[in-house]
Amino acid sequence: MMEQKKIHIYLPVEIKTRELIPKVILSKIILENKKKKIRCYIGSKTSILRLMSLKKTYGGIFIYKGGLTTDRIKKIKKNVEKFIILDEELGPATEDLKKQIRLRMFDGAEKYIDRYYVIGKTVYNLSRKILPKLKSKIKITGWPRVDMWRPESKHMYVNSVKELRKRYGKFILFSSDFGYNSIEGIDAALKKYKSFQSEWKLLKKELPNEMVRAKNVFLEYQKFIKLIYELDKRTDIPQIIIRPHPAEDIQEWKKVAKSLKRIKVIYKGEVSPWIYASSGVLHRGCTSAAQAYMAGIKIGYIVSDNKFIRNSLPYKMSKHLCNLKQIVEFCININAKKPIIPKKYMDIFKDFIHVEAKFASEIIADDMLKSDLVSELPCRYSKTQSLLDFLKLIINKLKIYTRTYLNQHKLEELKPNKMFGGIVKKEIIDILNNYETGHKLKVKQILTNCIEIE
Repeated sequence: MMEQKKIHIYLPVEIKTRELIPKVILSKIILENKKKKIRCYIGSKTSILRLMSLKKTYGGIFIYKGGLTTDRIKKIKKNVEKFIILDEELGPATEDLKKQIRLRMFDGAEKYIDRYYVIGKTVYNLSRKILPKLKSKIKITGWPRVDMWRPESKHMYVNSVKELRKRYGKFILFSSDFGYNSIEGIDAALKKYKSFQSEWKLLKKELPNEMVRAKNVFLEYQKFIKLIYELDKRTDIPQIIIRPHPAEDIQEWKKVAKSLKRIKVIYKGEVSPWIYASSGVLHRGCTSAAQAYMAGIKIGYIVSDNKFIRNSLPYKMSKHLCNLKQIVEFCININAKKPIIPKKYMDIFKDFIHVEAKFASEIIADDMLKSDLVSELPCRYSKTQSLLDFLKLIINKLKIYTRTYLNQHKLEELKPNKMFGGIVKKEIIDILNNYETGHKLKVKQILTNCIEIE
């Protein structure tokens, strides 16, 4: 059968555990548009950019989270009609929004951006002031990630939650987001930032401050680890499970895990089922706290050092735990009645995360598809390129299988990696089936870590 021309939507994923499920569901909602014939491509950032380099026709919409260099955006725009940003790094855990909005926009990038979606009123108002060239292009949509937190989506996690509770019993989740948990990690970040300085003038100015912040965060991490060792000795509190951040140094966490008896360090799958399976969530300014709040789960902010308090929304909405005694009390009384959050903080939450009857994904789909768009034939590799890519996929699967089969150590699940396990056809089908039984979408693996859905 001859392939049809369709409108192409490109959805790159940077951090799989955070972004894959919301983007698969976003693609499903986009594909439900009855007026237009659409084809979606979901994959790692690397694989989607490879796909873009193969494009021989002009058309499509590229949706990214922001932070790309101006030069990279210009190259993408040569191949697509629209470049859209939905910046998922400007969430409720962001402490200095003004600075982050500026830092995540490279010099001159505004003129190549067709739409700038924001998750709520707070970011909307600030963005209009800080990015005046984008003023007319900024729109409040809500957050596809939050679509997955809503009661209508909870059914997706029922089986996973049951499995986690069966395996780990009653536990409290600590969602880590230090980012910098080793000197090696700080050095790597410094090297990365320096490579951007020529295109990112504001970064050059902010770099010394960022390095000071990184060293302070590392000091805070070291104090936190001392607390963890003390908590590990306690038998009167529920088990604590630490979930590392994908940007953190895995080798450092492995060292910590080897010294722990009751507390586990686990990085496995998306965070949502872990939150819903837990009795409570401990954090130090993480977005997971906002999700736990929406789920009615008790949240505690660990203040390991008063100098480093992140005065963001998750801090304001949490029980403040300033020492070992308070953390222990929080853990022991985890089933006690949840403290009432003052109305002013609930109002701040609603301004930060826009939620209406429609899902954020529906609002985005409706907005970006309202104009006429070019239709294209499917993106395809040559037979030789396809064969090489298939062989790479098989090799990667064998590597994962070998590691899993040969290593039965308790640290096997500890693999913070932005794209661990890759993006494969079966996983996409499982997500779609889990969300909606009997979906009628065609799913095809076209590259390593790149899926076509239509």
